[in-house]
Amino acid sequence: MTQHRYDPFTQSLHWMTALAVIAAYAIGIGREAIPKGDLRSLLLGLHMSIGILVLGLTMVRIGWRNFVPAPVPLPATKCTALAAKLVHLGLYAAMLAIPVLGLLAAWAKGRDVGLFGLLAFPSPIGQDKVLAKSLEGAHEVAAHAMMLLVGLHAAAAIAHQTILKDGTLARMLPGGRLTETVR
Repeated sequence: MTQHRYDPFTQSLHWMTALAVIAAYAIGIGREAIPKGDLRSLLLGLHMSIGILVLGLTMVRIGWRNFVPAPVPLPATKCTALAAKLVHLGLYAAMLAIPVLGLLAAWAKGRDVGLFGLLAFPSPIGQDKVLAKSLEGAHEVAAHAMMLLVGLHAAAAIAHQTILKDGTLARMLPGGRLTETVR
């Protein structure tokens, strides 16, 4: 029997990662509008914790993919298949690099990083304000670029579902209805 949809664990990882990425980005952007103080500090801690969660989920996704392969690809043009591969590669690279850049930036500022108040990751590097500024800038630029990729990924999934009606989105939805072309 040919596997046409992603397994439930992969689906769960995908949607948990998506929610975490969007939450981390929204908190990172939103906290900039808040005056310095306790709430802003709390949001920074939450942003960093969610970023660490994104990094962990991404590593689990990569490891899981080595044991449970993706479903058979749907028919696509070479150009479309290449675009999908490049967007996925970009998303995975971003989900690994952005949290690491954020951690390094925090550590270069002399901050310890916590994980939802449960674990603490002390800085393994010395304080360096110039390095921190560079890392923070790279973190922000990469986050904005990743959101463009997220938007492209979501738009493509919606287009496949509503225009092409090929069942692409249903493959990643629990109980999603597959079209005849993928059954």
